[in-house]
Amino acid sequence: MRRILLCLFLAGAASQAHAQAPAPQPEPAAPQASDTSKGMTGMWELSNSDRDRVCNLTFKPEPARSGSQVEFDAACGDAIPPLKDVEGWILANQTLKLIDSRGRTVFELSEVEVGMFEGERKDEGLYFLQTAASAAVFAPKRSVDEIAGEWAMVKSDKPVCSLSLTKTATRSFDEYRLSIRPPCDPAMTRLSPNVWRLDRGELVLASPNGQSWRFEEREPKKWWRVPEAGEQIVLQKK
Repeated sequence: MRRILLCLFLAGAASQAHAQAPAPQPEPAAPQASDTSKGMTGMWELSNSDRDRVCNLTFKPEPARSGSQVEFDAACGDAIPPLKDVEGWILANQTLKLIDSRGRTVFELSEVEVGMFEGERKDEGLYFLQTAASAAVFAPKRSVDEIAGEWAMVKSDKPVCSLSLTKTATRSFDEYRLSIRPPCDPAMTRLSPNVWRLDRGELVLASPNGQSWRFEEREPKKWWRVPEAGEQIVLQKK
């Protein structure tokens, strides 16, 4: 009888403990970027009001040590030195903050219209941030007179070739003669361009066999090859 009573007591205790055990909770869902933040991802342009200091940057949704990731073109640190400290971005209440690794604000810009932010830094004046597409629309159109002259081709920050873009027109009214001076980088030698032209805001170097390289202006007198492939190639006017 004592054995029967002991078994009944233990069974009841186990049943009561099972009833009181908390139900398993579902794992928390991974945080999702807001629709507003999603609209920020992609390439943007940051510039001062005179547009003589310009930087192309790319906002990414992946988390950084502070905020979300942001990538800069190689020349950004020289064009706008405070960007050297920026490691992430945060968007809240139509205010974008570019922050350093400790979460401190380096730039703070407010949305003034869709695809356009502006903010002021003490002793530096206003800065504007706009989508790359908007920047391309409002970028100043360059003339033949502005482009013609002596240029250096720079690869990975090292001058590797010299070019002379003339105003001598070819039979095609929108193409002009160019010449390269050796020694020159093998990539440019293989292309062997002999004419240049402006096409939809881009600078095009073309060879007799129909091959061409295209460049876009990202800083005054500095044009980056697009699309980028391998080592970065820049044309810089002397």
